[in-house]
Amino acid sequence: MSFQDLEAGRPLVSSRRERINGKQDASQAVASGIFQINTAVSTFQRLVNSIGTPKDTPELREKL
Repeated sequence: MSFQDLEAGRPLVSSRRERINGKQDASQAVASGIFQINTAVSTFQRLVNSIGTPKDTPELREKL
């Protein structure tokens, strides 16, 4: 950052802040995707564990 940048009205740290926010957005997207995968795997595991039990129904098998 130079005095010319300041005189031109350029923000002090916007590019750095944008890079940080971009990384946070990407991290948040990855975390959200991992959460969705974990939820789907847990649901699948619960359904698989129900096979052969009194909860075993044609509807359950259709979900699988």
